[in-house]
Amino acid sequence: MLFKLSSIPSQIGEAAKRAEGKPQPTGQWSLNMEIAHLAHIEVVVWQSRLKQMAEEENPHWQWTEPPLKSWWPLFESQSLEQLLAMFAARRQETANYLRGLADDGWKRIGTHARYGQMDVAGLCARILEHDEEHLAELVKRGE
Repeated sequence: MLFKLSSIPSQIGEAAKRAEGKPQPTGQWSLNMEIAHLAHIEVVVWQSRLKQMAEEENPHWQWTEPPLKSWWPLFESQSLEQLLAMFAARRQETANYLRGLADDGWKRIGTHARYGQMDVAGLCARILEHDEEHLAELVKRGE
């Protein structure tokens, strides 16, 4: 699981670069927005929830989709390359944190309003599902 979490940024990067310069779907986020979203969510959702799991007994979460206007201004001046590097660095922080967890750290739980109770590995599975949704979109745009 850690290998897969760590390898996603390079897969995302390759797919984004293949899509760069090709016509993009009207009414959808730009490539930069897609990558900025991944970089932003890495910190404000995934890393935040992992921290909560470590510090709180069974934290509860609602579905979270930060509105574009709240985060896009933080990233809009960045190039695609800069955004990809930022996402990769943030994901590396997540992977490093997970590598440092003792066995009892992996057993910590949290409860999501939609997905129910999950341990750290369960949250990691959600991270990968989210990544794979965006990867599939990027691959499609690069075809």
